[in-house]
Amino acid sequence: MLPSLLFFASITRLINLVPYPVIPSQTNPIMSKRLTKEQLHDDEFVSALYAIIRYAEDNYPKVLAGIGMVVVISMIGYFIQESANRRIAAANDAIGTVQVALMQGNTSTAITTAQSVIRDYEGEPVAGQALTTLANIYFDQGRFDEATTHYRQFLSTNDANFGPEEFGAWSGIASSLEAQGNLSGAAQQYLSYADRFSNTAYAPLALFQAARTYKLAGSTDSAVNAYQRIVSQYSDSPAAISAKTELGILGVVVD
Repeated sequence: MLPSLLFFASITRLINLVPYPVIPSQTNPIMSKRLTKEQLHDDEFVSALYAIIRYAEDNYPKVLAGIGMVVVISMIGYFIQESANRRIAAANDAIGTVQVALMQGNTSTAITTAQSVIRDYEGEPVAGQALTTLANIYFDQGRFDEATTHYRQFLSTNDANFGPEEFGAWSGIASSLEAQGNLSGAAQQYLSYADRFSNTAYAPLALFQAARTYKLAGSTDSAVNAYQRIVSQYSDSPAAISAKTELGILGVVVD
């Protein structure tokens, strides 16, 4: 209410500061001269200002209530923003705790903290970061099924994106399959990424990994097809140079 009273008081003070517009006299030769554009502009401004002042005086309760509502809404917005900022800061602190625990070799604390972040910030970007971190921990521990579960959980809410985190999750699933001896499944995982996100910078990398795992699985023809696809579709990529080298090793002539 105090801001409202101050506003109305400032409006009232304007009454004493701004002179009322002077109306040219029809009998005074000097005053009967035509006003310049600047004078007309000033006169219109003063008239508009007095119209606002008169409205404020005649509708004081309404004006006061309106200003009060604006103040209340502004305060609500401020507190909502402050709450959001505190939540983001807390989430970042939690992720920082996970990283510090990993650097100190305290894996159990890292896992527990990451699980808490996933639970407490479900649906938020920081939860996705915690999911991939936890999946990587499980992968390093040889817990490939759990790693795959968390990679897939991350992709369930980020699958439409194609940034490094998403490619990392796709590759994590493929690596888990490869580590478990499912080379064909790993190659197909990489190939699926390349098919779905063919216009991204990660597509030739995925194809190269697919060719590598096909080659390890003894599927030479599939490996050759993947390498040739890199050369033909992504000729300007660094992966194309490596693909040509691999094709030469396999006895395939590249134009």
